[in-house]
Amino acid sequence: MTQTHPLENLYQEELYNIRGKILVLVRKPWADIQEDERTLLTKILSSVKLSLASVQIIHRAEFDAVDFSAYRPDYIIAFGSSLRSSNKMYERVVQNDVAIVVADELDQLDDVRKRNLWLTLKQLFHS
Repeated sequence: MTQTHPLENLYQEELYNIRGKILVLVRKPWADIQEDERTLLTKILSSVKLSLASVQIIHRAEFDAVDFSAYRPDYIIAFGSSLRSSNKMYERVVQNDVAIVVADELDQLDDVRKRNLWLTLKQLFHS
């Protein structure tokens, strides 16, 4: 019989999978975002095992990754905010070592856009 260390199987490895800092950009101030939009954002984040508490939310109409260098994000998910240097949406864009996904505003996400966003976020966070 083989002896194992008592702590060998105590924690699952997912516990140690710590993600980098994540910024969520919205086009309008948080106070102007409707309850159904907040619920949708919560569902979108939870689909990739994130929560509102695990991200930092900033409102900005347009941006570049360099605008947020003080925050040192690893990921930016933008809803309605446009990336100045790219018009790609629902695709992973890397700028200054920051992975960026740009999507439509929360109230404009239909089923097709939600699916495109989910596929991109799944690839971004599970790769």
